Amino acid sequence: MNHALKLSFAIALALVAISGCSRDYDTTADDAARTDTPAADATTPSADATGAAPTTAPEPGTAPSTPNAPATGALTQGQAVALVGAVDKHEIAAAEQARGKKVTGEVLDFANLLHREHSTNLQAGEKLGMSETSPEVTAMEEKGRSELATLDQQTGKDYEKAYIDAMVKGHQEALSLIDDRLLPAAQDANVRAFLTNSREHVAMHLERAKSLQQNAGATQ
Repeated sequence: MNHALKLSFAIALALVAISGCSRDYDTTADDAARTDTPAADATTPSADATGAAPTTAPEPGTAPSTPNAPATGALTQGQAVALVGAVDKHEIAAAEQARGKKVTGEVLDFANLLHREHSTNLQAGEKLGMSETSPEVTAMEEKGRSELATLDQQTGKDYEKAYIDAMVKGHQEALSLIDDRLLPAAQDANVRAFLTNSREHVAMHLERAKSLQQNAGATQ
């Protein structure tokens, strides 16, 4: 009887031990499953072979942005002064041409006025000591020479009318240039004062040229 009891007790202990090993195995497997590397998030960009995250490509037709890109058509102060100088030189040359064509009366007075005031303004710009050449200045000078060559083909009253028409057109263009591009480029107080004074004279010359243009039309 004692021997049978001992055998039953031994069998019970063996079953308990086997059950415990099974639970340990299951727990270890669960722990291993929980420590596996999680799947990559589909919304997170993966690194390339170099370890760097890929950059987002720009949409088709979209130019890449450049920080602090200069504004189109921006001028330096020196270029602004040089452009006024180009206007002055052209008006001086046109006045000298008009004198050579023997214009008379109010047209001659106007040519003398332009020669005098644009000469004074040219000297004022040169005294600033900051004139800076540019392709735009060169193009303006070439345009002025071409216009004078065309104007030179006229004579007599036809020349006087063509000269006044050219002065209206030229001073309108100069006024727009000063307002739209030259004054915004001025940072130095002396440069701004020079450009402001230049504008005042150009505006006055434009009004005078328009008056002569109207008078010429009324007398025809």
